[in-house]
Amino acid sequence: MEIRKITPDAIPSIAAMMSSLKPDWWDYEGAVGQLSDISEAIKTVGWYLTDETGKVKGFILCRELLGYRALELECSGYDDNGVFKLEHKLGDLMAEAESYAKMQGYLTFRSGISSIGFNIHMRPVPDIAQAIAGLQCDRLDDL
Repeated sequence: MEIRKITPDAIPSIAAMMSSLKPDWWDYEGAVGQLSDISEAIKTVGWYLTDETGKVKGFILCRELLGYRALELECSGYDDNGVFKLEHKLGDLMAEAESYAKMQGYLTFRSGISSIGFNIHMRPVPDIAQAIAGLQCDRLDDL
C-alpha cells in the first residue's frame, strides 16, 4: 500500500470509493464537497491509501482547527474487499496525520471512535451513555 496526500486531482477517485462503498452516507457529489471544503478558520487535509494497481483502498480526512492549534479526524473509510470499514487498516494514515500535526506545531490530534459494534473487552455495550454513567474507578492521584 502507498500513502498519498489528498489533492484536488485525487478527489474524484476517493469520492467514487466513498460513494460506492457507503452510499447511505455519501452520494458522489456530497463526497466531493466534503473532500473539497476549505475555509479560512478550518482547512481540510487528508491522505489516502492505494494498492499496487493504484486503486484507492482507504482514506482519512482531517480538519485543521487553526485557532485551536489542533488536527481533528473528520471521517475515514477503508475498502475491505468491497465492504466499508471505518477505522480498519488505517494505522499508517493515522501515523501520517500525527506526523503532519507535529510538523505543523499542533498541540492535539483529536479523533473519536465509531459506536458501531462498540464493546469493552469483547462484551457488547448496547447503551454507551448508561455504561459511561456507571463507570467506577480508584483514582491514582491525590486530587
